[in-house]
Amino acid sequence: MFTFYRILSSLVVLLFVSACTQTPEPTVIPIAERCGADSVAIDRIERVLTLTEDNTVIVEGVVSASFQGENKLRGFFIHAPKSQANANTNQPQPALFVRNDNFGPNVRVGDHVRVQGDKDEYGGALALSNITAVTRCAANQPVVTESLQLPIEYVAQLDRLLHQRVRITHPMTVVGHYQLARFGTLDLATERLWVPTQITMPGPSAWDHSSHNYLRSIVLDDGSELQNPDPVPYPAPALSINNPVRSGDTVSNIEGVLVKVGDAYHIHPVQAPRFEATNPRPQNVSLPGTGDLRIAAFNVLNYFNGKEGFPTPRGAKTAEEFERQRTRIISAMTAINADVFALMEMANNGFGSDSAIADLTSGLQAVAPAGARYNYVRVAANQIGGDVITQAIIYRADKVAEVGQAVFTELAPFDTGSRPPLAQSFRSLSTGGEFTVVANHFKSKGSCPSDINNPNRNRNDGQGCWNQLRTESATALARWLRTFPTGREHRNYIVLGDFNAYAMEDPMMELRQQGYRNIANRLAPEGYSYVFRGEMGSLDHILAHSAIMDAVTGIDFWHINADEPVAFEYGMSHKSPRQQHEWYAPTPFRSSDHDPVIIEVNSNLLKP
Repeated sequence: MFTFYRILSSLVVLLFVSACTQTPEPTVIPIAERCGADSVAIDRIERVLTLTEDNTVIVEGVVSASFQGENKLRGFFIHAPKSQANANTNQPQPALFVRNDNFGPNVRVGDHVRVQGDKDEYGGALALSNITAVTRCAANQPVVTESLQLPIEYVAQLDRLLHQRVRITHPMTVVGHYQLARFGTLDLATERLWVPTQITMPGPSAWDHSSHNYLRSIVLDDGSELQNPDPVPYPAPALSINNPVRSGDTVSNIEGVLVKVGDAYHIHPVQAPRFEATNPRPQNVSLPGTGDLRIAAFNVLNYFNGKEGFPTPRGAKTAEEFERQRTRIISAMTAINADVFALMEMANNGFGSDSAIADLTSGLQAVAPAGARYNYVRVAANQIGGDVITQAIIYRADKVAEVGQAVFTELAPFDTGSRPPLAQSFRSLSTGGEFTVVANHFKSKGSCPSDINNPNRNRNDGQGCWNQLRTESATALARWLRTFPTGREHRNYIVLGDFNAYAMEDPMMELRQQGYRNIANRLAPEGYSYVFRGEMGSLDHILAHSAIMDAVTGIDFWHINADEPVAFEYGMSHKSPRQQHEWYAPTPFRSSDHDPVIIEVNSNLLKP
């Protein structure tokens, strides 16, 4: 019996030990979520997928920047962990963008993640979309940040950094802000950039300078795909009329992820850039004070007073918009304090008391200093040419008097395209010196002709479309002035306005050949009146006949408009109520898109 119980006891012990040591049934973990399991190296995705019909891959990487959320990029960037890094240390870590569209956990910079999704493209480089699994494997992993120094030598230097986290190692300069309010972007470069044909001849030389500009440029983005962001992010804390960002300001502390949008390279920042107002607003016109008359050219950005009702053909859409525009234009003109204004983009609605030119003159008179009397030039016609806009002339009747007849010409090419030039002669009331002001607005570079054989097509020499028409306009203008159209037989011509041509382009060279000298070439070679796509130049010029160049004592490009954000213009329909308030003040700044150009003249030297 003892033997039996001993055997039974041994069997119980064996059964107990067996039960205690048996391996439990394992929990099944999907391979997509198993950190460290098989995956595809980021730089081998393209090669691997060419060998299979499947478009789905599993990758592992370290989060270098996260822009998750509906109001951001809806994803994050990863680069290969060190175990998958390129053996060549001169090459950046392979990287890609994960478009997760609110799938899975929120990741943080430094997380080691495992991701399953479909191969895609984003920002000029590799991406994953249609994400089906995201697993956070570890935290606080080292993040690689590449140093970037501009200018680059060739574009491939930026292509190899796409989707990398980069740090620009030096300050950059704001060169443009056209898309700031719409997309939250700023154009940056190593320094201010010139329109090529402002400083060099059209053709090969302009092409070279265009490449020069491109290699120095980059776009500061805002980590978002939103249109019309509110608030607009730059400069911190938000854009306002008293907190502008101007072309010429400096930006530093730029670190973020590099992507490509079209032909431009953008940085989505991972930290707040630092702005410095190195191009402060100029409060006053700067002239030497050695002359006794001021003459100004000012494009007033479609000054339509609503004579025919609102919205107007090209200007303000509402009476409230017009009042904002009017107040700023008058503020600018009052500060300019010119004795003769040549104005471009005025509504071509006659000369009666309800016309745009009468409205602007009366508004200027209402704030004029004691003794100042403003008047405007009238011609013997209901309007000047057939365009909806025209040139106009306002003058100080207490300083100068009209002499001869005010006149314009509609002879070709001023019958279509370029607007008819407007000329009037004046006499200084203090010295008797006479001069003739000729206001111009040549055909713009836009709306290219569709006929490929049209001589005004873009010839890709840097001058844009309609260059031949503008050149013909310059020739015809000089020919017309040789007939002394105002009836005053002298060469004391001051030819000014918006020529829609930069300083070295054919129309300006043609006027030089005809005896008209661009005053800026001698007195302000770095003057500019317009910023387009981040490049500055002057479409607005004041020229004097060579016979009276010595009478011109100074010139100023008053930078109240071209360097200011486009968001500040008078239009209101796309702005929130808060922006309508915070982006407006009754000051000269962004009263137009062109800067006014002002010269000073010694009228003692303007003898007939």
